[in-house]
Amino acid sequence: MIASIQTKNQSITRTLQDFFSDLLKTGAVDAVLVPSRISKSPYVKPCLVTSADQMDPTVPLGPGFFINAGPMVSRLTRTRADATIGVWLRPCEVRAFVELTKLRQGGRQDVVILSMDCPMALSRKDYEDWAAQGEGGLGDVDKWIHTVYQKPVTQVDAWSTARACQVCEYPYPVNADVSVMLLGADLDKEIPVRADTEKGEKLLAVLDLTDNGQEPAQRKALLGDLTADRTAAFQAMDEEMLTRTGSIDALNRFFSACVNCHNCRSVCPVCYCKECVFNTDAVAYAPAQYLSWADKWGQVPLPNDTVFFHLTRLAHIGCTCVGCGQCTLACPSQIPVADLFISVTRNARKAFDYVPGRDDAEPLPLSVFQESEFTDIVGMGNKEVT
Repeated sequence: MIASIQTKNQSITRTLQDFFSDLLKTGAVDAVLVPSRISKSPYVKPCLVTSADQMDPTVPLGPGFFINAGPMVSRLTRTRADATIGVWLRPCEVRAFVELTKLRQGGRQDVVILSMDCPMALSRKDYEDWAAQGEGGLGDVDKWIHTVYQKPVTQVDAWSTARACQVCEYPYPVNADVSVMLLGADLDKEIPVRADTEKGEKLLAVLDLTDNGQEPAQRKALLGDLTADRTAAFQAMDEEMLTRTGSIDALNRFFSACVNCHNCRSVCPVCYCKECVFNTDAVAYAPAQYLSWADKWGQVPLPNDTVFFHLTRLAHIGCTCVGCGQCTLACPSQIPVADLFISVTRNARKAFDYVPGRDDAEPLPLSVFQESEFTDIVGMGNKEVT
């Protein structure tokens, strides 16, 4: 089912704000989770809104993306709350939440997932510059929207989109209940919305949105162009990462500015362990141990274990990284952490033909035993093995 929402005053932001208000007014949902400004700051973060007249600070679409909301939805659904929440998520946020549900960190029973063709994001510094150019402490959101949805771009005016966005392979909704199809749409006229599940159909029906719309005519072609551009960009990044991190010395140099703050872990949407080994005494060595290492190698950089920390995280989230780029955004040393993680994890999950967030029923690799898996490695396919 595809319906269309008529654009109001040529403003996509206002139209979506009214859409969320109507969800609350009609009782279709009890709350909406949507990015919103805090105290008129340019920064946005996911906010849980229960009042239909509190939508003005919300920024449904824009280049501000400073936290992946997947874990926030996990937090809201870990136990039943006897309420329905509409959650407005970027595609990588949906996929992160789906991965967390597989790890029993949340559930879909009480949420309606609303997702959209992704508006992409800016780095923190570029976002601040972009915001300073606009009125009221925020950049020109409508210009951003009208630019990124009309053709494949990696730059709007003077600002380049984040590299994680430039190589993203899924810039469109996957596994949502309602998909908002903005690419190629006549945004001054209407916003096409598609119900992808029975839950989505019921929600649109409550709003009296009927099956009278259609997917934008140019959307499939634009998605094809986006995919081609991003595949080429990923290949270039992959080759760069191999050059920059292809040996132990190179890897040490890549992470040499790491200060062990663990910000990348804190913002990672799929790094969910309640107790991380790097917060335990397992890595709190005795003074004599440090001196022993210094005697052995001539010097020991402190804090130590920085590269070990990143390698452990790579092993931990190797198949579930959704490539949102938050680790790079959060790094105070400006290490392009996401470039390496996206490169390594995308190649790793190819071995399992696994895409994080693609399918709720698809089990996590390494969580199940496949007798026919990697027979060339384990020897089970070797006829000489009995």
